[in-house]
Amino acid sequence: MIFYAMTIFYLLTFIVCGAYVLLIAFYLTGWNKTIESKIQHPASTPIVIGKNPTIVSIILPARNEEQNILQLLDCLYKQTFPLSNFEIIVVDDHSTDRTSEVVRNLNIPNLKLIHLSEKERGKKQAITSGINHSSGHLIITTDADCEMGQNWLSSIVSFYEENKPKMIVSPVILKEASGFFSGIQSQEMIALTATACGSLYYNMPILCSGANLAYEREAFIAANGFEGLEATATGDDVFLMLKIRDKFPRAINYLKSSEATVFTKPAKQLSGVISQRKRWASKTFLYKQIHVIMVAVSVFFINSLILLSGLLSVINYKFAVIFFVSLFVKFIIDFMFLYVVLSFFNRKFNPALFVISSLIYPVYVTFVGLVSPFFPYTWKGRKS
Repeated sequence: MIFYAMTIFYLLTFIVCGAYVLLIAFYLTGWNKTIESKIQHPASTPIVIGKNPTIVSIILPARNEEQNILQLLDCLYKQTFPLSNFEIIVVDDHSTDRTSEVVRNLNIPNLKLIHLSEKERGKKQAITSGINHSSGHLIITTDADCEMGQNWLSSIVSFYEENKPKMIVSPVILKEASGFFSGIQSQEMIALTATACGSLYYNMPILCSGANLAYEREAFIAANGFEGLEATATGDDVFLMLKIRDKFPRAINYLKSSEATVFTKPAKQLSGVISQRKRWASKTFLYKQIHVIMVAVSVFFINSLILLSGLLSVINYKFAVIFFVSLFVKFIIDFMFLYVVLSFFNRKFNPALFVISSLIYPVYVTFVGLVSPFFPYTWKGRKS
């Protein structure tokens, strides 16, 4: 009986390992085949794109962002893209700090401040309200705790003018920071943004970030915006991407560009990371697209099986073989993927950080995957 149980466990683990290797190789190939986009102009020279340049509305949902919003607005007003061709709309989502006061006191052009009504709350409502008050043809969303280089907006609009996609997904990575905890988060975020790119190459998108997302106003309206998603507190980015993909097949592009990259801050505490990952994981079985669910399940199973085989090795040494083999297989394919992507973003590969995180990740993914369906998360002072 024990022999048959162990044989089944071995077989299951090898199948899951094989599926994971194929999955990561699939995304790595997609990443490598996606052509890097570059705009040809001096970095300090303002440009005008096309005879009839696209008018852009940057929607900025904000809740309790008093400490961050000035830095972001400073980045936006240093853009090489002509100031006359874009507007910034800050949507205050019932902040309890001085966010609105800080924005209101700024005497700068093309900046609007609107507030959600008492009946409205949450990021989806903030984005919808911002779009309703906007005048741009191209909508771009970002977050108040982000920063970007001066060619960010030019890169996105240039790419849009050339390719005319309905939606553009662009990179979001963490700012470089010292320390082990920040390093693990940075490593994971870079892997996620590369996965978003790889999946979009095959028109099977699974990830994007509202911190760096652009789409046509008409596409948002045609997809009925966030209609039907009111019961879900999260998913303003991925759910919208999947709705637009269903409405406009093969009309979503990934902008692989260092200049189009947005930088965000790492969480300072483990509780913040866990809460964010629970928020992400809680959406898994709400997706209608089977490929999104299958990817999430595959990642969960490879990590949980590694963890389980490691625990069983303490009871029976024969499980140690499957533990070390599966861990080694995952280690190799993750290394290949991460090393390539880190090079693109000019980040150094840290062997010690990679090895330690590879050992921690099975515990972390299994824990988040198991608790997210049953325990609420807290985000911006609100519980799910």
